Amino acid sequence: MQINQSSSNYKVFRFIFAFALLVTFGIFAGTGGINSSSQIAAAFVLFIYTAVSFFTIFIKRVTVFDILLDLTFISVFIFTDFDRLKYFSILYLFPLFFAGFSFDTRYSFSLASVAILEYFMLFIMFKEYAHTGYLNFFLNSVAFLLITTAGMKLKQQIDKQQKYIERLEKEKRESEVYKKLYRISAELAHEIRNPLASIKASADLLAEGHTNPKLIKMIKEESARLNKLLSDFLMLSRPAESEKINVNIKELINRQKDIYEKNGKQIQVNVSGNPTIFISGKGIESVISNIIKNAVEWSRSKVVVNVYQLNNKLIIEVEDDGPGIPEENRDKIFEPFFTTNTAGTGLGLAIAKRVVMENGGDIFVEDSSLGGAKFIITLPVRREDESTGS
Repeated sequence: MQINQSSSNYKVFRFIFAFALLVTFGIFAGTGGINSSSQIAAAFVLFIYTAVSFFTIFIKRVTVFDILLDLTFISVFIFTDFDRLKYFSILYLFPLFFAGFSFDTRYSFSLASVAILEYFMLFIMFKEYAHTGYLNFFLNSVAFLLITTAGMKLKQQIDKQQKYIERLEKEKRESEVYKKLYRISAELAHEIRNPLASIKASADLLAEGHTNPKLIKMIKEESARLNKLLSDFLMLSRPAESEKINVNIKELINRQKDIYEKNGKQIQVNVSGNPTIFISGKGIESVISNIIKNAVEWSRSKVVVNVYQLNNKLIIEVEDDGPGIPEENRDKIFEPFFTTNTAGTGLGLAIAKRVVMENGGDIFVEDSSLGGAKFIITLPVRREDESTGS
């Protein structure tokens, strides 16, 4: 039976105690000379126990047999010279307390019963009852049971405290989730309110007879902005797309290059080999599109995309020569509605993060050698035939 991991140092402490006891016994016995068979036997028992304790350190699990070893050692040690060593019966308390702390009720009281039985055999064998009656045995037995119970009570108290801490941590996590949800809801309402206000104002002017083409254009633009915002939000919040296909990453990136390479800005694509991964087609296209679009918007003149495979991971790096991302914003850029671009919705990177994580990958940002930001996407390399095991 394996005990709680928090008690893994028990064997180390046991060896330290055994070694200290051996050294102490040697010092005291050495001052007067080891001149009796009982002293030789006690020294031999201590030496064997210390050696065994040392070797058991390298066995990670602490079991019932470890406690039995300790109880048996104490009994044999006292047996070597009962009259002088009977007061060492206090040592029974330490392994019994540990047993109560580490094992369930059945094992704990079984070990306490073993200690009582072993001490009773010594008590009878050396006729201790002729000197003290049975009071000494009774008191020791009660002490064995009480210390075992104390260990069990302490363990129950620690378990109770641990559950209480876990409950507090769970409540804290839930509170953070609700706070984030409230913030996202407020940001969404804010993002919707602005274009709606423009649409309403334009509609009111049109209703008054002001037939200005600019008003119609504003309604169309703000309607398109609302549609884009809601489409992005739905992509962020809806369940993951279950349909996956083999996607040629090189072809996908080249398509995005054709879309966004304009206005004098260059996109350089460096792809090692012809990588194909099994992934949500729409999801990965959204990721690549958002990252490249974001890099182009912030770049001065150049965006570089590097794709290569490393240790069964596909690495996609998108870097630009723009102003970069301040350190204090790097933990925020993947949060919904966080944006420093007045024309953006703040959902693109949040969607990219969600898609990548759902497909077993990761995405993060660091400084680029070009002077701007470098987004790094890692995805597991897996084809459809590999996922089906054929």
